[in-house]
Amino acid sequence: MVEGEGVTARQASFGGRGARLLLRWCAVSCWLVVPIPAVVLFTTDVPWWAGVPIQALVLLLILPIGIALWFDADQHREDTGRLLRAGRPAVAEVVELELVDPGDGSADTAVLRLRISGDDVPPFEATYRGSADPEFRPGALLHATVDPADNLFVLRNLHRS
Repeated sequence: MVEGEGVTARQASFGGRGARLLLRWCAVSCWLVVPIPAVVLFTTDVPWWAGVPIQALVLLLILPIGIALWFDADQHREDTGRLLRAGRPAVAEVVELELVDPGDGSADTAVLRLRISGDDVPPFEATYRGSADPEFRPGALLHATVDPADNLFVLRNLHRS
């Protein structure tokens, strides 16, 4: 097999207990909002023809958001655990940097094209999306941790020197 063939890199969903707890709390909060239109419909004089579509809209929008947040917390747990167990230290060289304006008034998002390698990590290319950082510039060398099994990576050094 040619080096890198069939293997793609994936940026890890990385977060500690606090981030996972926040995601779970947000998911439960979304789910607690779902019955509110039904309660309002049955406890006030809102006509059924107005309340039912609102309830349906809330179900179709808010319920899936809560489910997505819940499973995102699971992905954080899995990726973080894998990188702590099987991750290898590596160096990520910034090959290309693009700052993307999300268009909603929030800070720019950095899209980095990286070349990652290390002692126990065969070289591969990856794309990283995250908050813009002054450290991100072409040619910069960043700490990374990689699970070489499938090139799951995070731009953090998880190993104590």
